[in-house]
Amino acid sequence: MRKNLLRQLTLALLLTAAVPTLTAQVHVGDILCEGNAIISPANYPSSGATAIGVVFYVDNTGQHGWAVALENSGNYNWSGDGDYPLPDYTNQRQAIQDLDGYENTRIMRENSSNHPAFDAVDFANGWYLPAIGQLNYLYGNIIEVNAGLNLANGTSLTGRYWSSTEYDYYHAWYLELSGNLGYLGDNNIGNGYYNSKRSYRLVRAARNF
Repeated sequence: MRKNLLRQLTLALLLTAAVPTLTAQVHVGDILCEGNAIISPANYPSSGATAIGVVFYVDNTGQHGWAVALENSGNYNWSGDGDYPLPDYTNQRQAIQDLDGYENTRIMRENSSNHPAFDAVDFANGWYLPAIGQLNYLYGNIIEVNAGLNLANGTSLTGRYWSSTEYDYYHAWYLELSGNLGYLGDNNIGNGYYNSKRSYRLVRAARNF
């Protein structure tokens, strides 16, 4: 009888171990930590984990999205003039649909030798220069993101940030922030502008999770 009970308990434990534990829903403002752990702001201070970024977008699975790095990578020009192997987005409505900064960064790093803003990110470890459409999501959630950055001892987003989205031979798109506000004006897509690729702008890397 005891042997049967032990077998049943062992089997129950094995079955329980075989069932994957569902990860909790991820939210904008959560803290991305080393080992790809994502921790809520409420639980982060007592977690003992090391933060590397803050979530600024979550897809409809509730488990995947994009995070922004804790710090700027520096202040760089996008590139020299040139027609690089990226799509040209001279239309605002089209530019905002560019959501693949990872692919943009890969293409630039593999097909060009003059791309300081792209070299500034740690691409080997999954970081990339976000596309202007991704930066638009970042702008939309800037209050939650800056709160997460402050909690994780990062640097709040303020200033002018390059995207990886090309405008034309001479220009690329960037995001401008001042505190929690995006400036509007000529050549804008709600919160983005285009400017000379030779201009210096801040770089803040993003990564997928």
